Amino acid sequence: MNIILVATLGGDLVRSTEHVGLGYLSAYLKQHNHEVQTIEIKEESIFHCETYLDQFSKCDLVGFTTTCITMKSVAQIAFEIKKRYGSLHISCGGHMATFSGYDILQMYPQFDSVIRGEGEITFSELAEALESKRDLSGIKGISYRKAGRVVQNEDRALISNLDSLPFPDRDQFELHNRNFQYLRISSSRGCLGHCGFCSSFVGRTQKGPRWRGRSPKNVVDEIETLVKKYNFRTFDFVDSTFEDPGKEGKQRIREIALEIINRGLKIYYNCCFRAENWSDADAGLLELLIQSGLEKVNIGFESGNDKGLKVLNKIATMEDNWRSIHVLKNFPMIYVTFGFIMLHPYSSLQDLKDNAAFLHGTGIGQVIRHYFWMLEVYPNTLLEQKLKKDGLMSKGYDINDGMYQYKFLLPEVEYLVNIFKEMLTLKSVWDFEIFDIQLHTFITRLQRTYSGASVAEEINGFSALADQHRKKIADFNYQFFMELLACGRGMKTDYLKRELDCFILEQMNEIKAKQYQLGLSLRRRGYEMKLK
Repeated sequence: MNIILVATLGGDLVRSTEHVGLGYLSAYLKQHNHEVQTIEIKEESIFHCETYLDQFSKCDLVGFTTTCITMKSVAQIAFEIKKRYGSLHISCGGHMATFSGYDILQMYPQFDSVIRGEGEITFSELAEALESKRDLSGIKGISYRKAGRVVQNEDRALISNLDSLPFPDRDQFELHNRNFQYLRISSSRGCLGHCGFCSSFVGRTQKGPRWRGRSPKNVVDEIETLVKKYNFRTFDFVDSTFEDPGKEGKQRIREIALEIINRGLKIYYNCCFRAENWSDADAGLLELLIQSGLEKVNIGFESGNDKGLKVLNKIATMEDNWRSIHVLKNFPMIYVTFGFIMLHPYSSLQDLKDNAAFLHGTGIGQVIRHYFWMLEVYPNTLLEQKLKKDGLMSKGYDINDGMYQYKFLLPEVEYLVNIFKEMLTLKSVWDFEIFDIQLHTFITRLQRTYSGASVAEEINGFSALADQHRKKIADFNYQFFMELLACGRGMKTDYLKRELDCFILEQMNEIKAKQYQLGLSLRRRGYEMKLK
């Protein structure tokens, strides 16, 4: 069967387009003798049908992945395909399909079926049923139409042995001429956290353990394959929590690190931690992870006080947040980025002040986006259910376009919504966040490579200079935000946006000038700067 898988580029997939879930689907389908092509369609191309419709002329089955951000775009593309190729079966999977599949089939007649939960086996069985013209009633994990009504078959059990799956295809990497910032690795599925805003935990009904991990050997076999095939060495672990579950999880990532080191794989990688899982007792493990290539960690701090953490249904307490910060400060080779929700429907002005004090107090508050980030409501999450129960969802709430369709318990903070959105329209706010990560990568890779060389002192001097700029920026961010709160409803956002934009650009340009001088100095002495 000829199958096309579609990655609709919107939201997080704009800057880094690889969707590893589609890669798994493609590899599994090929393993079962299907012809598979993965394509990308940009959201801005949706209404320019001539740019993509011809690709579906010889196709038997189309599969889309869905998120809150891209759902409407996916539906529009599917509508255009169905309009031209009426008999073509169009299916969708992903988060929206899993948790709102019935609604999708009710709202959008262009979709013939929905894959709920993990898609490899279910989508393959769908392809086989369509090819042999069999009824879909025996396929677990699928929703579809029959005789004018939506039928939802029983859920499929979660895949217990992830090692049994083939390594994901890297077709999107090939589409981009093998030019990605990093390749994504999925070493586990599921999460033992229960954050109220997160669609990784929404009380799935599928049978089987919530968390499953691949064996260390299997994970590193995939990494080694990619290094050898593409000479590519930067990876992003997309696991919700790298160190789950508990002691066994930390032993698993220790073995992954040792596999990487013992095979002599010079790589770099990023991953996600949970604050409550780390303490000073883990210093040896962190050293080992760094030795194996760890260079960036994302932690979901989310709030600057315990009230906020409870509202968001976090396991972590503020004590956990502060402890993990202090632990990681001992490892400057690790860049710490984090999730943070400054404003949500239960926020008070005091909560915002507590959040700002936390961001400033961390010593890593140089990314001002965190000061303006608001809760995004995803379908079927615990917070969506709570907001509905408390009457805080707006009348116009739509599962496909409702991330910010909520009201506030306290009107004193509601006026900030439009101000925060305005601040997030500044390109410099987003550019600095990427720049800061890349700056840390530039410095630490030089430090790793030339630690014993005569230029080490010069590199360390630039690192100290960058930290001075970060502190200056963090101080500015805190003052800027507190003044913004003090101004109240009468503030002039245009003036504030110009002030913020000018400051960020000025700081970036100063750092870039010093970075260029360092690079020029090292190159003149024969040192390699493009460190993979």
